[in-house]
Amino acid sequence: MNIISKSLLGATAIHGIFFMSTMTVGYIKTVNNKPDWEAAWANAENLSNEVAFGSASSPFLYAGSFLATVLACGIVLRMHDKFTSNPSETRVS
Repeated sequence: MNIISKSLLGATAIHGIFFMSTMTVGYIKTVNNKPDWEAAWANAENLSNEVAFGSASSPFLYAGSFLATVLACGIVLRMHDKFTSNPSETRVS
């Protein structure tokens, strides 16, 4: 496998781990959430009328992050090949 395919595979693995860990943390927080309904009901006058769902990042940010990770993986693999190869060894690709 050449460096570009290894870089793409590495970036995909890194992003997959990132998204799966984010989902896992969110799931664990959701399962372990124990709301105190009595205290919330007693303080009903302080409830807001607006709902906030959070924000989402731009898909271009994820694409840029993926390409930057591919580049970083490529640089690491190139440096690894450069420093671990034996000069007298003939490489057949």
